[in-house]
Amino acid sequence: MSRASLAMLSCAGLFAIAITATLMGPSFPMIVKEFNLPLELVGFLASSWSAGYLLSSIGGLLSDRYGEVKIMTVSFVIIIIAAGLISFGTSYDLLLVLFLLGGIGAAFGEAAMNPLISKLFQKRSGFALNFLHTFYCIGSFVGPVLAVVFISLYGNWRLSYVAVVTLFGALTLASILVGRNSQRTGAEYKGLGEHVGVKELFRDGRILMITGFFYIGTEMGTNAWLPTFLVLERNFSLWLAGMSLSLFWGAMAAGRLVLGSITDRFQFRRMIILSSILSSALILLGITVQDQTWIVVSWSLCGFVMGPLLPTVFAWTSRQFSSRSGFATGVIYSLGFFGGVFSPWLLGAIADLSSLNLAMIYLFFSTSAICIAMLAAKEPVYLPSENEVQIDDSQSRS
Repeated sequence: MSRASLAMLSCAGLFAIAITATLMGPSFPMIVKEFNLPLELVGFLASSWSAGYLLSSIGGLLSDRYGEVKIMTVSFVIIIIAAGLISFGTSYDLLLVLFLLGGIGAAFGEAAMNPLISKLFQKRSGFALNFLHTFYCIGSFVGPVLAVVFISLYGNWRLSYVAVVTLFGALTLASILVGRNSQRTGAEYKGLGEHVGVKELFRDGRILMITGFFYIGTEMGTNAWLPTFLVLERNFSLWLAGMSLSLFWGAMAAGRLVLGSITDRFQFRRMIILSSILSSALILLGITVQDQTWIVVSWSLCGFVMGPLLPTVFAWTSRQFSSRSGFATGVIYSLGFFGGVFSPWLLGAIADLSSLNLAMIYLFFSTSAICIAMLAAKEPVYLPSENEVQIDDSQSRS
């Protein structure tokens, strides 16, 4: 099976995962009314989805052992079950469990996709992973729009989850077909470096883990609370608030294409530091100004400069721990999503105690912490392996 087919499956899968993950933002105001919930409990729903990513390391281990495509198929099936049941969920407790299940499925999928793309395009892994995660941003643009459309037309937030069940059904069939015609990627790239143990990973990758914690916390906090913040604190309509979140994600897609194209030449560390500084400034602007136009522009520009951050962390991880890239990426994701669990809950708790105005300031401190952590990091060195040279020679002859 060609690299193109595997890459297309990964891009389509991440696109669908993003749609599912971002349906919740515009749905939260209706969920608050339907279940009569305080904001802190609504934040737990977003945290529950993020909590599923704490099992990313297991997904990475399984993808290293059984192959990335098989784990992607399993992930798609898990999300079908979760989204299908969410559309019929009648209690808050049930939704909490189903959002957790959906997050586990998404985590397994991403833990397989990231190392797969890094292995397929090793010489330009920074750009390749930014390109892959562009589809997450595109899906994250589509997700809020889809939710707003169903809510506006039918007054029902659940119908958007029915729609994603159909999408993942098609992806499951596609992954089964691709899996039958492809070999384990790990077999093709066997021996790319020495065995990486857990101690080595925590010793050499701790700065990447800290970066993942604060970045994913910022991303999940924004995804969960930006529409509600704009509706309650800035008097946005639900439609405009949902579109603002979509523009944030759409701009992030553009940022991953534009800035991601220069990541390998610009160096990973420099790109992360620059992105985090600009993101912090734009988040602070977006939560302090009152003019709606400036708010939308600020959050859109923030999405653009945040774009290359996470894919660059994954490219760095795959380059530094090439022999167990699935496991290493999964661990970074798992620990990073402690931030994804913590951030939405914290924002909701602060909002209940004070206001969302104050709560959103946490996002500014979160991106600032990324810059501080990266100042102590050292750029990974790219050393092409013997296997990679052989693979490139065989591809050039064919």
